[in-house]
Amino acid sequence: VQTEAVVVEEMASFEQVVPCTSIEDSLVRAAQLTNSSFSGATEYDGAIRFEFDSSVLSADAKAAIDSVVVPLVQRNTDFFFELQGHTDAFGAEAYNFQLGLARARAVMGYLYQKYDVPLQRMNGFSCGEVKPVGDNGLTAGRAENRRVTIVVVE
Repeated sequence: VQTEAVVVEEMASFEQVVPCTSIEDSLVRAAQLTNSSFSGATEYDGAIRFEFDSSVLSADAKAAIDSVVVPLVQRNTDFFFELQGHTDAFGAEAYNFQLGLARARAVMGYLYQKYDVPLQRMNGFSCGEVKPVGDNGLTAGRAENRRVTIVVVE
């Protein structure tokens, strides 16, 4: 069993094609991204939620991830995961960018550890606060925005 530190180290050393490593890169990509542009993609949004100022996966978040992954693993199908980390609008934009990225990486680490999903079959990035689904003026809306969206391309 690998420790979380080993997984994070392996993930950090994995070279992705063009990672978003700045707020500017992330905001440009998030603004251009429409999940419907992925041919044959299925979007899972809203079930993988996080507490305020946290990137720790709760039991409910893990169950939501499992509900997406288990059928894919059982069918032994080829797939690619796009993991989009989101935050509410509370706090500085730069901080929210980092928090969204940490959330996407938490899901990536979970998929890698529990299901042995190869890192080359996943891409995680941050949308920060630029793609809200809820009203950031309301407590319930901010809670809806603290999430990771999974886009599965088969």
